[in-house]
Amino acid sequence: RWPELKHVMRRMGHDVPADVEFVEAARAGAPKAKASIGDLFAPVFRRDTIGLFGSFFFCLMVNYVAIQLVPSMLRDFGKFTPAAAAGGLQWVNIGGVIGAIAGALVIQRVGSRLTMLGMSAAAIVCSFVMAGMQLDPTDTFALMGMFLITGGLLNAVQTTMYALAAHVYPTEIRSTGVGTAVAFGRIGNVLAVYVGGFALDRGGVPGYFTSWAILMALVFLSLAIIKRHVPNSAIAGAPVTASTH
Repeated sequence: RWPELKHVMRRMGHDVPADVEFVEAARAGAPKAKASIGDLFAPVFRRDTIGLFGSFFFCLMVNYVAIQLVPSMLRDFGKFTPAAAAGGLQWVNIGGVIGAIAGALVIQRVGSRLTMLGMSAAAIVCSFVMAGMQLDPTDTFALMGMFLITGGLLNAVQTTMYALAAHVYPTEIRSTGVGTAVAFGRIGNVLAVYVGGFALDRGGVPGYFTSWAILMALVFLSLAIIKRHVPNSAIAGAPVTASTH
């Protein structure tokens, strides 16, 4: 299907000669050894791997701090009814769906560095705003609005992180890199209930939402150290002269 490949590459902006010849890498030489986790920490990938691992760890943690504890926090500290407390989590999840779609659209246009760092910074600000809000079961409009916005930002960063991880690693170690980063992030997911519970016990509602801000600040720092971010569409689609091989 080489003609189709030429067509696709030209649509991507590459200058592909009419007489170009393609060679399948898998058949071009001796089979390569299976990728290992150690390959992810080779000097060329080490910095990005550490940044990705930290990003997945802290972002999954903060998302689960929200998912697991918002209803109980509203019931125990805000005296919300069970139905109203569940409504808080509902708005977090609705925001998450909207944020995932919006993040996917924005990252294509402006790249992952600006998109993800911007959303992380906005989530930090929103979390501090929520830390200063009073929980009033009779007036929930502003609170639910902030759950919608902040939940959207948290999940948008998390979902776009998969695209970033796939971009960081070359084909031969991509599955190992993405899978290991996600697995490491799941440790943060498991620890989330303890971190959120500790924040609530020590700081109450302000401490709980401040923990969101702190965790997203750690996500921001982790993303900032990654060098191989997804470029914006203008850069990614810039004409490139293809070599014939």
